[in-house]
Amino acid sequence: MTDVQPGGIYPITGIYSFGRGLIKRPAIQGNETSYQRMARLRAGQIVMSKLNAWEGALAVVDEPFGDTYVSPEYPVFSINSENAHVGYVEHLLTWPELWSRLTPRGSMVRRKRTTPSTLLATEVPLPDLAEQRRVADKLDAAMSRITQFATLREYSSQLADQYMDSLFRPIEDQLSLSVALRPSSDFVDVEPDDNYQTAGILNRGRGLFHRPVISGSDTKYPRYNRLHTGQFVYSKLFGWEGSLAVVPAEFEGIHVSHEFPTFDIDPSVADVEYMTHLARWSGLHDALKDKGTGMGSRRQRVNVDRLLATTVPLPSLPEQRRIARQLSVVRRTTEAGAEQTAQVAALRPALLNAAFSGQL
Repeated sequence: MTDVQPGGIYPITGIYSFGRGLIKRPAIQGNETSYQRMARLRAGQIVMSKLNAWEGALAVVDEPFGDTYVSPEYPVFSINSENAHVGYVEHLLTWPELWSRLTPRGSMVRRKRTTPSTLLATEVPLPDLAEQRRVADKLDAAMSRITQFATLREYSSQLADQYMDSLFRPIEDQLSLSVALRPSSDFVDVEPDDNYQTAGILNRGRGLFHRPVISGSDTKYPRYNRLHTGQFVYSKLFGWEGSLAVVPAEFEGIHVSHEFPTFDIDPSVADVEYMTHLARWSGLHDALKDKGTGMGSRRQRVNVDRLLATTVPLPSLPEQRRIARQLSVVRRTTEAGAEQTAQVAALRPALLNAAFSGQL
C-alpha cells in the first residue's frame, strides 16, 4: 500500500465484471480521494473487487496496468510461482464456476463483499506446473481464435452499416415522415385478471424484444396499444437514440404502452421493407437526437409531431424496393454471423469447464 499525497497524481484502474479484465480510469490527484492509502499494481499480480468478485470482477494485472493504483476495495495478491503458472491463473479467473464459488450466500447479495480470506480459502483445480502450462497454452490458442472470430464479425457488421449509409445518404429525394406514416393505434383496456405479452424496443435500430408476460393487476397502465405486423413503432423516451422499428410478424398482437406510438405505412408512398431498414439507419437516429423535449438527455421525449416532421430519404417506390432488396441480403448475412458469434462465444465457458475438469 502507498500513502496518498495531496499533490500526487494517481492513475486509477478498475475491473470489468464477467472476466473481461481491467480498465484504465482517469488519473486523480491525491486531494480528490478520501482514501489515505492505495495499492500500486505490478504486472503479474492478481487484483479483485470485493464488491463484484462473485460476478467475475477479478484479473491478473498485465503490463499496461503496471504502476497504476486501486483503492482498498480492490485487494491485491501475488502469485506463488512455485505452485501456480500465471497464464493458468489468468484463465482460471475467467471461469464462471470460480465466480459461483465466490458468490455470497443469503439475501442482499449485491451488498455483500468477497473478502481476501474468502478468495484464498476457495478451492480450485491446481495440477502440477507442467500440466498448468499445457492447459494454459491450449486455452491461449483457443481463446485467441475465438477473439479473432469476434473481431472479424464486428468488422463485418461495421461494413454492413457503412454499406447502408452509402445507399441512404446520397438520396436526394428527402421527404418528412408524415408523408409515409399515419398514426394508427389499437388500444385495449387492461383487465386485472388477464395476462399481457409485452414488448420493448432496443436502441440503435436493433428492433423489438419480448418482455415478460405481465398480469393486468400488476401494471399501472389502464390501456395497452396492440402491435400489428408492418406498423412503424418507436419509443417516445428513447427515440432520440434509435429505439424505432417496423413490427415483424412474430410481434403481431403483442402489447406496448402509450409511450410507444404506432403508425401505418402508406403503401402508395413507402415500401415496408425499405422502412424496416430505414428504422435501423444511424442517419435517422442522428436526425432524432435534437428532436427531444424536456430537460436532460434521459428525460427527453420525441413526440409524434417532431417524429413526423423529420425528413428522411424517400425515393420512388421502385428505387426503395431495389435498395431494400440489397440491404435485406446484407441483413440476412449479418444475422447469420450474429448467430455464429453467439455460438462461438458459448465455447468460452465450455472450454474453461473442460480445462479445469481435466478434459482438455
